[in-house]
Amino acid sequence: MPIANIIRERRRELGLTQEQVAQSLGVSAPAVNKWERGASYPDITIIPPLARLLQTDANTLLSFEADLDEETNLAIQREVDRLVREEGYVEGFAYAQEQLRLYPASDELAIVLTQYLDGALTLFQVEDPDRYRSALDKACERLSQSALPEAREQVCGMLIARAMQDGRYEDAQHLLDTIHQPQIDREERQAILLMRQGRDEEAARRWEARLIRISADLMGAINSIIEIALRAGRVDDACACALRAQATFEALDQPGWMRLAPSLTVAVARQDADETLDLLEQMMASLHGGDTGVLKSPLYRYSDFNDLAQLTSQMGAVMLAGVQADEDYAFLREAPGYGAFLKKWGVR
Repeated sequence: MPIANIIRERRRELGLTQEQVAQSLGVSAPAVNKWERGASYPDITIIPPLARLLQTDANTLLSFEADLDEETNLAIQREVDRLVREEGYVEGFAYAQEQLRLYPASDELAIVLTQYLDGALTLFQVEDPDRYRSALDKACERLSQSALPEAREQVCGMLIARAMQDGRYEDAQHLLDTIHQPQIDREERQAILLMRQGRDEEAARRWEARLIRISADLMGAINSIIEIALRAGRVDDACACALRAQATFEALDQPGWMRLAPSLTVAVARQDADETLDLLEQMMASLHGGDTGVLKSPLYRYSDFNDLAQLTSQMGAVMLAGVQADEDYAFLREAPGYGAFLKKWGVR
């Protein structure tokens, strides 16, 4: 990232005006404006105090650190995930922020870490999530102006989800209207290119990751169709969709909890306590390592599922918390078998 961009973005993140920067450094406001436009550069003697003012260091300010290669990028992502899972969100968050300061030019890294850290707040049930929201919101604001189209659109998706969650539907629609679907599917073209080059293992990893994401998207679409059917009172349609979903996800060798999620939606809507408890039991068993089909599937021969058991176990904790707190499950709490279910799965 050019020094002009670093100065401008750090100044904005800190809420400083060009005049305030100029006054602190003993230069003119037009000089600061020229730095940010790339029309001129700060004198070398200005760099140390400028770095301190912008709460960064000279290496970052002068972009001494090279752009990330893909291998290092992935290594950082894995380390953030490991720290969050094994040492806690605080450690993972701090390490991620350190890496983002070290590699300020890599919006590819920034968008992945920002999305991961935002999702992990819920997935790992982090205490006092607002403590981290400010930094994540600033990252989103910066990435929304990124020169990388993929970063802009992914962060836009995050902001849309946040707006809908807060009930700010007009804001969500405005953001949605700014998204322009890329004409070329870069992921698909990259996988095809790797195949043409004979790099089949790398290509397979990309195709498998794509299949996993498609399965997740498919689950979201089917659940939405089921919800609409239930709102319209078409319970038979909702049940039929749930059965089709189960068969589809089974054919794709997706884990048991994913196959059963649509059926759970129907059972909860019908307030069928016996069916709901039966499905929850099967899903919790799946989330706590009860099925290993996906690990043996020929569809995912090259995918790395080393962290799957721990991650899905965490998802089980989130689901269990919902069962205990969400109003939709209120009918279940007086049902025979509910206490035994909590006793079996509640302490993990």
